[in-house]
Amino acid sequence: MKDNLKCLYCGKKANNREHVPSKGLLEKPYPNNLITIPACQICNNSFSLDEEYFLNVLATLSERGPLVTRTEPGGKIYKSRERNSALYKRLLNSLVQEEDGRTYFKPETDRLKRVIEKYAFGIYYKKYERHAPLNLFKCVGLYPFQAEETRPSEIILLTHSEKFKLKKWTHIQENVFSYIVVRDWRRNNKLTMIFHVHNTAWCVIQIPYPTSNKLSSRNIEGQFKIFD
Repeated sequence: MKDNLKCLYCGKKANNREHVPSKGLLEKPYPNNLITIPACQICNNSFSLDEEYFLNVLATLSERGPLVTRTEPGGKIYKSRERNSALYKRLLNSLVQEEDGRTYFKPETDRLKRVIEKYAFGIYYKKYERHAPLNLFKCVGLYPFQAEETRPSEIILLTHSEKFKLKKWTHIQENVFSYIVVRDWRRNNKLTMIFHVHNTAWCVIQIPYPTSNKLSSRNIEGQFKIFD
């Protein structure tokens, strides 16, 4: 790593490269096209608990595939829940019984959004070779794939052409993590990024339009903030 690279989150010296999405979300063997961005150890670690929570929520929502296997005895998610009883308790507390008698899973949306926006931020940096403040990335939806379809029809339409042909997605790891960037006709053709994660959920994020601000290694200290 170059000595003059700065952490994209805080602007301090970057002493490692962070995977976007995290390798914990992906499946082995890992693909060769993994995205990495410069980060310092403190900022990198600041997302770790939320990323673990995000993965556990996806596993809870998933109906089949490798995430379900990970929750079985001996699997990585099963072991993490054994080690971290507080995490498992938080997941159980997300099961809410409504007046209609049905039980719904209502996770901590702020934690999910924080991880999703971080992934969009890193992909944007790599795709456009531009940097933009993290607070310009706004997660506006997470839609699980369930027996009852939850994805709004207008979101599905964004991923198809006028002749209703599926637009091209970029696969970080097929059937595990893919993304697409589209012009959103609902927002005057501003850009929207959509994730397809583990055949379990779509994440929808409003992202800024790339400016002419070319990516460079100059000191950007103070420009990026994780929290307001």
